[in-house]
Amino acid sequence: MNVPTQITEQIDSAAKTVVDTNERILDTVVSVNRRVVDGAVETADRMPSVELPMADKLLTPAEAGARYIDFVEQAVSVNRDFTKRVVGMLPTGVATTAKAKATTATKKATTAKAKASKAAK
Repeated sequence: MNVPTQITEQIDSAAKTVVDTNERILDTVVSVNRRVVDGAVETADRMPSVELPMADKLLTPAEAGARYIDFVEQAVSVNRDFTKRVVGMLPTGVATTAKAKATTATKKATTAKAKASKAAK
């Protein structure tokens, strides 16, 4: 096996490890936040009811918890997309080949345009 292939395989392996670890961490973040919110809502429900001015405009603990969990899930989704983009930028086997082909195609197109431009003059 040659050195560039070994390097590419190591990068692929590291990228897979990073993605897998990130997924486990994000799943844990959502799970822990759900448990915390559930505990807070249960505690708030057991508290004695107190009349507050404009209480009808305030969120209930369950509504506030649901909004918070929605925020956490959106943040996790953004993090997953970011990780996917970063890993997609790594020079891996298929990505490197595709980049090389795209670069070659761009150079050929630029050369052809330059030749066509000279010929038109």
